[in-house]
Amino acid sequence: MLVLGLVLWWMLARQATGNPRTPATATAPAQMLQPAAPQAQAKHLIQTASLEQLLAGRGPSSEWQLARLQGNETVLVIEFPTLLEQGLALNRAAAFIEKKGSARDRVLNDIELAELVKNAGDSTATFYFGHDYTAAQLRQFFAQSSTQQLVLNPQELRLRELLVDANLLQQNAAKAAGNAKSPAAGQQVVISFTALQVDDPTTMVDESVDALRRESTLRHELSHAEFFTRPAYQKQSWRFWQQGLSKAERAMFRRMLAGMDYDTDNEELMANETQALLMHTPDTRAFGAGNLGVTPAQLQDLRARFERSR
Repeated sequence: MLVLGLVLWWMLARQATGNPRTPATATAPAQMLQPAAPQAQAKHLIQTASLEQLLAGRGPSSEWQLARLQGNETVLVIEFPTLLEQGLALNRAAAFIEKKGSARDRVLNDIELAELVKNAGDSTATFYFGHDYTAAQLRQFFAQSSTQQLVLNPQELRLRELLVDANLLQQNAAKAAGNAKSPAAGQQVVISFTALQVDDPTTMVDESVDALRRESTLRHELSHAEFFTRPAYQKQSWRFWQQGLSKAERAMFRRMLAGMDYDTDNEELMANETQALLMHTPDTRAFGAGNLGVTPAQLQDLRARFERSR
């Protein structure tokens, strides 16, 4: 049965054989992808992993863990060892692709990026808890960085090397993706989340990633991957955004997303973030009725209406 009537949730639940709240400290299955240095992670060595395997946790390692999503192999999943490592690798791309206050035609330098993060009340670690981008968006980011002759940090350079090796940054990446098992094989996507970590009490922000936050982040980012790669799910999300919500309700979601510093002029981003927050973010610290200014009953009604938009 579909959980909340969603294709995404059904697909992910179908992959799991145990409790979906698998503790992140559990022993990883034998087939779980083992850490490897980026230069050793040739695309044919990137294994597939189910939701259960992704949630099963990692051993002590400072390496980035890579896997193709089982059942939708155009989705490349990166698990970073820490929020800081993830932020150093992807925050600049995030600013370029979707943050308000950042130019869409220019990549921020280190000083500008630090100022953007500071103005958001965040740190490099907490600017994002997870990321999701299409291969085309990342190709544009790295191409613009090259045009500007911008000096990228070591994590960004490592990410670029990894994505080249995984065949995501080449201009013919869509053609190369044709062998992947996906309803939309020409569209490749990168998502990320992190391992568990505790808060640093010496900072003003909360860097903790417990099991619930980690799972919620992964489910949220996977729903973005579904939006990008599953035409039927994308149509459902657009239908809900454009027809399932009233003008006032769209404005309500837009205000909430503006408060998260998203570019509210990007309608696709608004539709995509709305579906992910509303339907695939079980951690109430990240999203709940209070974020929208509605009652729990009204929130349930919105979710039921999303189901009916199929």
